[in-house]
Amino acid sequence: MRRKLDWKRLAPEGVSAKKELVYTGIALAASGVWSLGTLGRLRDEFDALAPQAAQGKAVALTGFQGLLGTALFGFYLTAIAMVFLTMWHYARLRKPDPKTGKPGKTDSPHVRALAVPALGVMTALCLSLILTLVYHGLFLENRGRLEEIFNRAYGAGYAENGGGFNA
Repeated sequence: MRRKLDWKRLAPEGVSAKKELVYTGIALAASGVWSLGTLGRLRDEFDALAPQAAQGKAVALTGFQGLLGTALFGFYLTAIAMVFLTMWHYARLRKPDPKTGKPGKTDSPHVRALAVPALGVMTALCLSLILTLVYHGLFLENRGRLEEIFNRAYGAGYAENGGGFNA
């Protein structure tokens, strides 16, 4: 027998866990869109350097951290926002009940305070790790393509000069 998820048990009373998850999802989606700037930087660098590499000229390549830039900051900011959400949840749990004047009674205060923020932090950090690995793979592929173009041009120039370069 399958139990139905009780959304009210995942957030303090008066707080909608569904809405918090939707807002967290929106923040993570916006962070993902922001991180796509890395792809543009990779493309721009390739477009700028490929003609020089095709001529056999040495090119200066930007390091991975330089190309990544601030792409993952949105995920980190979302994770930090989850810490503040946790503090707000704990404040809501301690808020006096309007009927009795005593702090709110709940059967699982830590689950109510931590469920949505913990899920948000784990998701943000997992997505940032996955994107770091994907972007690093694309970075290495981009480097390989530039190196292949350079080596092809360099080898052709070497062969044209009878096996040597005259400066």
